[in-house]
Amino acid sequence: MGSFWNELKRRNVVRVGITYALVAWISLQVIDFALEIISAPHWILQISALIAAIGFPGALVFAWVYEMTPEGLKPEAQVDRTQSIAPHTGRKLDRVIMGVLALAVITLGVRQFLLPPAPAPVQEVAQTGPSSIAVLPFEDYSEDKDQEYFSKGIAEEILNLLAKTNALRVAARTSSFALADSNADIRDIGRKLDVATVLEGSIRKSGPTIRITAQLIDVDSGYHLWSETYDRSYTDIFKIQDEIAASIISSLRVHLLGDEDQKMVSERAADVEAYSAYLIGKERMALRTQEDITAARAQFEKALEIDPEFAPAHVQLAHAWLLLEQNRFGGKDMDRKMVDAIVTPHLARALELAPELPEAVALKGFHDLQRFRYPEAAKAFDQAIVLNPNFALAYNWRAESAFEQGRFLDMLADKEKAYALDPMSLEISSDLAYEYRSFWRPEDAERVIQRMFDLHPDHVLAYRAALSNLTAVGRDADFALLAEKAMAAHAGYETFKNWYAWGLIELGLPDRALAREDDDASFNVYLSQGRYQEAKALLDTHLAEEKPDWTWLYNGLAFYDQTGGNQAQPRIGELMSRITARADAENAPWRDQCSPFAAYYLQRAGNQDDYDSVMNACRKRYTQRLEANYLCPCESVGLIAFTILEGDLPLAIQRTDKWLRDGESDATLLEWPLFKRLEGQPEFAALQVRNTEAVTRKQIEFLEHTTQPPPKPMSPDPVKSKAP
Repeated sequence: MGSFWNELKRRNVVRVGITYALVAWISLQVIDFALEIISAPHWILQISALIAAIGFPGALVFAWVYEMTPEGLKPEAQVDRTQSIAPHTGRKLDRVIMGVLALAVITLGVRQFLLPPAPAPVQEVAQTGPSSIAVLPFEDYSEDKDQEYFSKGIAEEILNLLAKTNALRVAARTSSFALADSNADIRDIGRKLDVATVLEGSIRKSGPTIRITAQLIDVDSGYHLWSETYDRSYTDIFKIQDEIAASIISSLRVHLLGDEDQKMVSERAADVEAYSAYLIGKERMALRTQEDITAARAQFEKALEIDPEFAPAHVQLAHAWLLLEQNRFGGKDMDRKMVDAIVTPHLARALELAPELPEAVALKGFHDLQRFRYPEAAKAFDQAIVLNPNFALAYNWRAESAFEQGRFLDMLADKEKAYALDPMSLEISSDLAYEYRSFWRPEDAERVIQRMFDLHPDHVLAYRAALSNLTAVGRDADFALLAEKAMAAHAGYETFKNWYAWGLIELGLPDRALAREDDDASFNVYLSQGRYQEAKALLDTHLAEEKPDWTWLYNGLAFYDQTGGNQAQPRIGELMSRITARADAENAPWRDQCSPFAAYYLQRAGNQDDYDSVMNACRKRYTQRLEANYLCPCESVGLIAFTILEGDLPLAIQRTDKWLRDGESDATLLEWPLFKRLEGQPEFAALQVRNTEAVTRKQIEFLEHTTQPPPKPMSPDPVKSKAP
């Protein structure tokens, strides 16, 4: 045995083995470190170690069989031992071993003391149950089908209680109730709402008794996780509802809520008729049309006539008024002071009756938001979300507070959270589509809009969202064609008529725009064609109204800017005084908000202080938006106008070029007096040509597909008149 060991040493097998082991260890350390940096899978290191282990016996065999000689490697059996240089090779290997050993010590020290420790492996937390749920209205299987208020009411109670838990993501009422009558499979409903479980149930009233059945279904498998049946005497219906809801919640804790001890407080009317009116109102309100919101308002008023102490009805009545004051729901002429006189007492009463009712807290924030009280609004939304972590509208409204602070990514995160909780909500879907287009993500906007049309065919808000997205990305022909469909579906909706007329102007089709008999569009056609007396007649009619629309105040500015001559400045100054006084009366913080065209007219009016204030707001706004890439092409016009006012005309030319490259164009834009300041730039003429070519191309596309007949022939060369 001793002679064998001596032979191993003589042939340097031991030294080769030590050298191989040290080099392999250092190599594995280097590989391990490299894999951590690039986040490569751990199996690469395991394979490397396996290869090194397999190679170790081979290295030993190689050292035993071969020997290094002055003539190179030779089989050991062919080497004359008197001429062997194995001792000399061994001394070299000793020095190599010492060097490699030193390198190994250094490697160990670096890994141990200089490099950050590897993160501890993530421990998977055992789930107590599914993390998301949708609650569907219970089916009414009663003989007389007269228990709808009860079937929806008990589902509403369960949903409201579950929504206040931190352990669950609960699909919002708007979405879960919208799918109740779709006859879709439960698994399809669950997938549409992106939830893991669905709670459904039924009620059956027969004589003096009522049977309620509830069942929790796993979306992936379609199997029941839990079910229970409750038989009760039909006496105090609210007592039964409370008892059953509490029993169901208690049972669901085992399957969904684990050990969470969440405070669950129900807020409901004391009268069946009041509660039924409230539920009907919520159903109508979710449809988000002027007609439905008006009908909902009447239902909430009815509920409060019966039960004045019903806090949620106070909240929803205030909400209806705040929606109806918005332009999209026909409220452009509504007096905000009158609305405040109605809304404020109802909100105060709701918070007095139920200070921790999430809906009341959030709507207080929404009212603050509508009145430009942004810090108060943000605080209220945060509080409402703490009270109800699944409150979709609170996230949607809180996003507006983030927008006002220039936190655009936070804003988008809240919008997407709201959409995840309530994907069927028309309001939330419309708002998210708008933000996607502003982030220059039109495909994502289209996906949301298509879902709106799928769920609510021909809905006003779906058309508004789609039209907004098309015009944002320069698809003017598609915009006008879709506007035709929107007008056909909603003949009495003036907004679509106005948008369509403006679309025709942008497409360079003034005769068609005039045929729409829209005063705003006609005024702008007359102004662009130099038909100043006709433009002035329309302007005077609208400015003579007791409270002219904002549009006509700005039309007046445009008129005198283009036609006023020496009289332009005093007339523009007079109109700007009316505009700013009215904005101040409504407490609008207009001096701190960006409006390049307001800044332009302030400059024309000689109001330097307010001009500087608005321009500072624009500098902040455009800096933030450009950094966040939150600036759709539709806002590029404002950015170009701001750049012209800043006096950086070469940059304004560059931005006009980008506006055109992004697909935008406008038959009249570059003729506006402000844009005339670019005429001295050498590139401006070429930009005008490109703009005209783009308008012509879109015009041809529209005319090939429009279903609207051409207008009656007009005078081919209308007489231009001087400004009065």
